[in-house]
Amino acid sequence: MVDGPRERLINSAIHLVRRNGLAGTGIAELLEHSKTARRSIYMHFPRGKDELIETSTRAAGTLMSATIARLTASDDPAQSIEAFVRMWRSILADSDFTAGCPVVAAALGGSEAQSAPAAAAAVFRDWERLISAQLVRLGVPTARADSLATMTIGSVEGAIVLAIASRSMQPLERTQLHLTELVEHDVQVAAAR
Repeated sequence: MVDGPRERLINSAIHLVRRNGLAGTGIAELLEHSKTARRSIYMHFPRGKDELIETSTRAAGTLMSATIARLTASDDPAQSIEAFVRMWRSILADSDFTAGCPVVAAALGGSEAQSAPAAAAAVFRDWERLISAQLVRLGVPTARADSLATMTIGSVEGAIVLAIASRSMQPLERTQLHLTELVEHDVQVAAAR
């Protein structure tokens, strides 16, 4: 089935924002990339770019939430972290260090789309909830699991930014190493109780 104009605009917004940020993603670029008519934006997104970016941020978040849910279904958080970092290493390598996280771009793009930071915050909360649930299931106390989930998201997202800036996978590798050590320690402590 062929995507309609609304879906093409959302997919184009995700693609362009992850490569160009919000400031570098204008209406003209969105229309050209999505191959839609200008009226399609306002037909499907009455608030214009702001609503399109909010919607595409939530859509990108939902896709990543599905990935995180699949990865955290296991009883091995270290393996989950490794798989998540491996996925990002692949994305960065395939894009020659140009494709970052569109949710981070939305979080930083409030001057371009006022509703984007709130949409990004909701996405990050969902990711944290998924990671925390895995740790709680393994016996880590809820407050500690919540804190580790925040640290995991913040560390990996920060490492992605550092990797793009340095054009190196080293920030992701280092982050994976220390997050894995930390999470494994907490799971072992919980198991020993």
